[in-house]
Amino acid sequence: MSNIKSNKVQKSTNDNTNSLDLLTLEEIEAMSMSDTLANFSRYINPHLAKAFSLLGLAKRKPVSALGCIIKMDDKSEVLDMTGGLAILNVGHNHPRIIEARAKWAMKNGLEVWKFIPSPYHAGLAENLGRILPGDLELAFFCNSGAEANEGAMKLASKYAGKNRDLIVYTDISFHGKTHATLSVSGSENPKNSPFKTMSGCLEIPYGDSNALREMILEHKKQFQKSRVSTFIVEAIRSEGVICPPETYMQEVRKICDDYDVTLICDEVFCGFGRTGQFFAFNHSGITPDIVTISKAFGAGKATFAAYITKPSIFKKAYGSMEEATLHSTTYNGFAEELITAIEGINIIYDEKLVEKSRENGNYLLSELEKLKLIHPSILKEVKGIGLLVCIKTENIASKALNFIPAVGNTKSMLKKITTAGIISKLYEDYDILTFTPLHDPSQILLAPPLVITKREIDRFISALSEVLNSNFLEHGAHLVKNSMATR
Repeated sequence: MSNIKSNKVQKSTNDNTNSLDLLTLEEIEAMSMSDTLANFSRYINPHLAKAFSLLGLAKRKPVSALGCIIKMDDKSEVLDMTGGLAILNVGHNHPRIIEARAKWAMKNGLEVWKFIPSPYHAGLAENLGRILPGDLELAFFCNSGAEANEGAMKLASKYAGKNRDLIVYTDISFHGKTHATLSVSGSENPKNSPFKTMSGCLEIPYGDSNALREMILEHKKQFQKSRVSTFIVEAIRSEGVICPPETYMQEVRKICDDYDVTLICDEVFCGFGRTGQFFAFNHSGITPDIVTISKAFGAGKATFAAYITKPSIFKKAYGSMEEATLHSTTYNGFAEELITAIEGINIIYDEKLVEKSRENGNYLLSELEKLKLIHPSILKEVKGIGLLVCIKTENIASKALNFIPAVGNTKSMLKKITTAGIISKLYEDYDILTFTPLHDPSQILLAPPLVITKREIDRFISALSEVLNSNFLEHGAHLVKNSMATR
């Protein structure tokens, strides 16, 4: 609980016209990390608060960020190798993004263009149409990747008609955590989900185009057309950096064409240069029917997303005045978000960040391969494409378990998240921020800003090398120490 104003929190009554002693922005900015963590635990999520403490992430307070560097209140400079989970492709606080948003704010521009056509709305959609292949040119703007994917699935369903009500997804996939997107996220294990998932969702193995054909044919037996309307897929699976067989996406495209199945490519994580192409599906040369985007689309400043489709699909689904707004959202293309996305895309092209992603990604991967040769018992696998790189570790904490006292569920925790020691040590001792994905805690996933330099990559490699050369009993002790601090 924050001690800034009072140890006793003042609560509102049903008569909320009474004045409350609310925290001001200045007071919140002055809040200590200990108060922040306490408030996070009480008002947001106590288990996430414990995770922050466990990994040593709640000791220092960020004061500014630029490019790949986060400056902390103790004067240290942390190298961000996470890119905010692929949000920060143009880096933290890119000067052109800051300038564009500041200019807009200073002129008191109209933010909400609900009843007047917005040139920013139309202009960004045109830019996307120029970037995307074929006739992918009709865009719908929204707020998150999950919302974009759900909107795309609704569009595909409306296009297909009520008699074709089945959606195919892959076992290795993540498309969001809304009701519909959770139902098609194989990595979330929807069949055993604690939530009731949507019916009509069919799972097939990732990378197996024959499985898609067989699933379509299986549900065609009693119908002139298969009941399968949609296939949603990531051209490259971001978590684990899983690339399908070389011809997979071409085969999928042909199968979808043969059976009139709408192909949705989820580019939420891999879009905007992350994999060394502007979009991951560009590696295969195909044109999807619908593309979904988010994360880096907002250039690190806007919570922004979209789906883009072909005129033929939009016309059949929403092609009348009565149906034109069947799918809509309140926060559809606020001007400052549109301006941010327009400038962010131009930065990617002007600074050749797609090319830099390929070049620096190859360099990072080659340096990690050298470390793997030195530490084969620790680094099980390194793989990557562009600046999306996965380090898979062996169970580095297993030897430490026999020497660590039982503290709550510490031993079981260490068995599950053996990379946590590396992540914690990199951050606390070397000022390097990394992360492990939710679905496979044996991995460290690297997705740094595309503006990263070779010098910054060398800094990361040097730090990781020292961590790998250290006594791994220290990693277990390090985690237990942090774990005990959360009790």
